[in-house]
Amino acid sequence: MTEEVRGTEAVRAAGRQVRRRTNDLICREVEGKMVGLDLRSSRYFSLNPTGALLWHMLEDGSDPDAMANALCRANAIDVATAHKDVDSFIGMLAEQGLLE
Repeated sequence: MTEEVRGTEAVRAAGRQVRRRTNDLICREVEGKMVGLDLRSSRYFSLNPTGALLWHMLEDGSDPDAMANALCRANAIDVATAHKDVDSFIGMLAEQGLLE
């Protein structure tokens, strides 16, 4: 996709990096999906291949625009859908306490 994804939502403030928690998490990739155990809450979670792609980006920190760009390249989706999906994903991880 040649169109550059640009952030328009407040969650994509300039330079903001989102990073997943690294402590107390055990994660493994199984058949393209991410399976994890949050040792703090004793809860298992799983992510589909798209979620696994974004999860890997959050290991060292990533900004929502870069994540949306990756979704556009990997799934041939439009920019607005990519941003909506990234916002939803980040929100879900935040609700589960999986972000730093």
